[in-house]
This record gives sequence, structure tokens and C-alpha cells, in this order.
Amino acid sequence: MAVPQALSFTPAATPLSFRQNQAWNQGYSYCQNADPTQPINVTGYTPILQFRTAALASTTVLSLSVGQGITFNPTTCPQVQVSTVINVVPGDYVYDCILQGSSGNIVLGWGTVHIDAEVSR
Repeated sequence: MAVPQALSFTPAATPLSFRQNQAWNQGYSYCQNADPTQPINVTGYTPILQFRTAALASTTVLSLSVGQGITFNPTTCPQVQVSTVINVVPGDYVYDCILQGSSGNIVLGWGTVHIDAEVSR
């Protein structure tokens, strides 16, 4: 199965910023640019979202998958819904959200992440 192609889908780097222990709810979609309400069917793909200290770092700081912070419906917009609490040590990280498939990955979002320390406890 070939990677399903959007008309001209290219995600831009999006910086994220959170406070430690903040709730995060965000949707990611792989849709046709001519009509962003029309999802491209990505049945057979698996969504993954990871934070790392650097892109080539071997360990993850945060790793989300279906049932662990991610819900996935391959035929609706948004297809990937992130819903988690950012329980990460304050600092600067990189992230990406991908749809992993046997014939290639589709990048839904990527960029930097800054986590500020929680003040009140």
C-alpha cells in the first residue's frame, strides 16, 4: 500500500509551550488541502507522538500512542486527537506526531517544545 497523498500537504514546524502538568488537547489531521474538511483515509496507519531532548536522542521524554493519550479515527477530521497531561521535566525538547505505516510515515506535526516549571504545588 502506498502512502496516501494529500494534494500538497506539508506540515510547518510548530513550536509548542506548556507549563509542567498542564492538560493538552489538540487534533492533527491529514486532509486534502483543497478542502480541509475532507480527510484522506489512513486506515492501517498508527499514530505516534514523541518528545525527545534532540531528534537523534535514543530515549523519549514523552511517548503517546493509541489508548495512551491518543485517540485515532482514520476517516474523520481530525484523525488524531491528543489528550494528555504534560508530566515532563521542565526544559526544551523536540517533538513530532506521525502516522506510521508499512509503506512509509506521514508527518502530521513537528517542532520544538518548551516546558516551564510548575510554580504552585
